[in-house]
Amino acid sequence: MKTAPADKSSPVVEKPFWLNFDFHVRRYGFVLLLLIVVAALCGIFSKGYLSDSHLSNTNGSLSLHYEKFNRLMSDADMEIVSVSSPRDRNRIIFGGDFMESFRVDSLQPQPDKMYSRNGEMIIEYDKPTAGEKQTLWLSLTPMKAGVIKSTIAVDGGPDITFRQIIYP
Repeated sequence: MKTAPADKSSPVVEKPFWLNFDFHVRRYGFVLLLLIVVAALCGIFSKGYLSDSHLSNTNGSLSLHYEKFNRLMSDADMEIVSVSSPRDRNRIIFGGDFMESFRVDSLQPQPDKMYSRNGEMIIEYDKPTAGEKQTLWLSLTPMKAGVIKSTIAVDGGPDITFRQIIYP
């Protein structure tokens, strides 16, 4: 197959539509890429300013520090501070989607008793001193992608309901 020799004055046939298309794809693609990088640096995909969250219940007996955004099968940390009331045991109850959505990798300090009942995980500590703050650190692995709605409560007190977005 023979090809015709190119005209010396215009060796490439340029079509204005495709030149404009290329220009707009590059310009908007760069802006989109820049927005994704800024969002990632701010913590929209995992740890960072936008992901960091603190919640407390209505009477102040329980507070929670967690990350709103996590990735599937990556480390997620949670810190829970409870104020003890004069009881035999201090029970921290995890409900909602918590049991089916997370795997507990580490729990510090180790509880005296830990069990599940009616889809809730219950952690018990013996004989707390009344009014004393107790901090619980959890290292979790998200096992399910999507929006996860969980609750945490201290036995007999108001609960904290929180949502986390787990990216695949």
